[in-house]
Amino acid sequence: MQKEVLVVVGLIVGLIAGMVIGYSIGSVNSTKPQTTPKKGEEILPEEIASNAVAYINQNLLSPGIKSKLIDITSLNQNLYKLDLEIYRGNTSLAKTSVYVTKDGNYLILKLVNMNESLVERVDVSVDDDPWRGKDDAKIVVVEFSDYSCPYCAKFELEILPKLLEEYEGRVKFVFRDFPVHGEVAIKAAEAANCANEQGKYWEYHELLFEKRLEWYQNTSKFEDYAAELGLNVSKFKECLDSDKYREEVLLDREDGVEAGVEGTPTIFINGIKIVGAQPFEVFKEVIDQELAKNS
Repeated sequence: MQKEVLVVVGLIVGLIAGMVIGYSIGSVNSTKPQTTPKKGEEILPEEIASNAVAYINQNLLSPGIKSKLIDITSLNQNLYKLDLEIYRGNTSLAKTSVYVTKDGNYLILKLVNMNESLVERVDVSVDDDPWRGKDDAKIVVVEFSDYSCPYCAKFELEILPKLLEEYEGRVKFVFRDFPVHGEVAIKAAEAANCANEQGKYWEYHELLFEKRLEWYQNTSKFEDYAAELGLNVSKFKECLDSDKYREEVLLDREDGVEAGVEGTPTIFINGIKIVGAQPFEVFKEVIDQELAKNS
């Protein structure tokens, strides 16, 4: 049997910090003093796990989001695997796994088998979601996003416009909802769908990202934005109050979970998963490779 080779990589995505973190391992004990065990004295796995969860909650998670331990597994003589649940209030958001060295000193966020290809393609479903670009393009970019997410706003307002310009007429860009920050995020997605009824989806969509700090604190702003764009506010309000698009928004999120989305933004380029508001060059490289294959 071929020996499995594992390498530590510096990724923590989605709900854990909401972005790619630029380090490979973190000292679990950096925020909590711990007495060094005497020679021959073993640190209990429960204590190691407790320290790791405390470190994650204090340093890696967005405000209001916490993790809790589900299970501890000994992988080998060096590592424990910690299965965690990520939640906000009483709502479970996701489940994930991290790894901790048995001396209790290092938190490892992801293991990658170097004997396996890192390029995996996911079959991402696309129904009647809003899209831009070329309808029958061979390259399809599917974005799962949350209007309240700062890194989603960065992708939408800074990176995506460059991609739309660079690949005009060659790529189809699809937007799917993946609200993770509570009811207000769900309502924002519903509002965009209501604006779509009056032909102003993308204009409203961009306003939501531009003004996310405003409406997140005051949802009455949804109607103000409708008026700003010249929509029939009465019809817009009737649509929004009816929750007619709630099920569609939640189905988008379910499809995302099935595709392996753990946080936002998550982008699939012909099924190749990219997590976070990566630099423009990261997306360009993958799209160019896919265009070359399909030329």
